[in-house]
Amino acid sequence: MKQSVRQRLALFLLGAVVNYLLIALPFKYLSAHTSLPVWAKAACSVGAGTAFFFFWNYFVNFRTSSRKRDAFVRYITVVIMMWGISSLLLTIFKHFDIGIARHFGGSRLDFDVITTQLCMGWVKFLIYHKWAFPAAANAKEKATS
Repeated sequence: MKQSVRQRLALFLLGAVVNYLLIALPFKYLSAHTSLPVWAKAACSVGAGTAFFFFWNYFVNFRTSSRKRDAFVRYITVVIMMWGISSLLLTIFKHFDIGIARHFGGSRLDFDVITTQLCMGWVKFLIYHKWAFPAAANAKEKATS
């Protein structure tokens, strides 16, 4: 069943909260228990979120009436590129500590992860919505059939 833009956006925003946890918690764990360089911790942490959301976006969020295999190659391409760019951005942000830390419910918010998500989230949404899983293309295909 096809989704409206509003449904896609609502699920995407809900996913942002989950994605924050899937990135921030592994990064915090890896920082406390390993001596990995920052880029490796960033790549692993973003990878945890990417792995979960690979399935979430493919099967739940960006549903279209087109066949999944038609969008699979585009989706894989976007996922790999966005994982690399997000990992690079998180690495860069982790190297600059501007001293903004806020506690929320007994935990310290990781503003580097939040900033990475703010930089990449809207780009991911547009690419997924318009290119990887284009809903409008399906309506045009049905109109011409």
